[in-house]
Amino acid sequence: MRHLLSSQQLSIEAIHQILDTASTFLTPDGLVRSNPAALRDRRFVLAFFEPSTRTRLSFETAIERLGASSVIFNQAGSSVEKGETLEETIHTIEAMGFDGIIIRHAQNGIHGAVASCTTMSVINAGEGSIAHPTQALLDASTVRERFGSLQGVRIAIVGDLRHSRVARSTSDIFQRLGAHVAYSAPESLLPTDDYVSSLQRFETIDEALEWADVIYLLRIQRERITEDIVPSIGAYRLGYAMTTQRAQAHPGVVILHPGPVNIGVELDESLLSSPQALIHRQVTHGVATRMAVLQTIFSETR
Repeated sequence: MRHLLSSQQLSIEAIHQILDTASTFLTPDGLVRSNPAALRDRRFVLAFFEPSTRTRLSFETAIERLGASSVIFNQAGSSVEKGETLEETIHTIEAMGFDGIIIRHAQNGIHGAVASCTTMSVINAGEGSIAHPTQALLDASTVRERFGSLQGVRIAIVGDLRHSRVARSTSDIFQRLGAHVAYSAPESLLPTDDYVSSLQRFETIDEALEWADVIYLLRIQRERITEDIVPSIGAYRLGYAMTTQRAQAHPGVVILHPGPVNIGVELDESLLSSPQALIHRQVTHGVATRMAVLQTIFSETR
């Protein structure tokens, strides 16, 4: 595996290898251990063309704990703003001797295009509306820790599926690891393609809660609270929010969210500190899983 461009490229064996490696980085007290000799002298560029807190910091931390180094490429003030093509920017970065580039970009297909024109390893840190493979892996790692396995676990993905790269990658990994995946979303936020056509659909989160072991909430952008998409926050919460009352009525259901959370929209603030919510635990698994991805790729490419 020279690049990580999508969840679909990973075999079941590769997924298990990454999750097993990630588990070795998790300590009994819930933290992440370092392995500073693993990738010593490796150099990475983090090129985030979209805002990010969790993913970028997670990759930075993973790189540091593996003994490698990283620099941040900022589009603002770069030659890209002067009209330089992304391909030429990639060639310039490559000429400086970097081993890998970790990219987040709003354009679908950009990671494959970059991979085709560089000798660096390319890692997808979020691509348009189609892929976020490391998020899917960390989500699977989090669920596996709680349930021991994903086999037979019932997971309902709730919210804005139309615009969610997370939902696409995560549902793929969940299903291939044996989970039962369903979804619930307003008609206006259903995907325009058929990637959920084989999944069970629930009209509301209340129906999903009667079925699910895990509720996976998706962030809904506030600019999509419009008359044509979702008439109001209240209307969205009525059908699809995880409220304190709903959580209390289903105490065995685990809550996941890729973050950042829109407090008071898809989730009540009090639930962030609830034992049902593994949202902060997902962040910890993010560091361990991204360490595992980097170690897997660069152990094979030495």
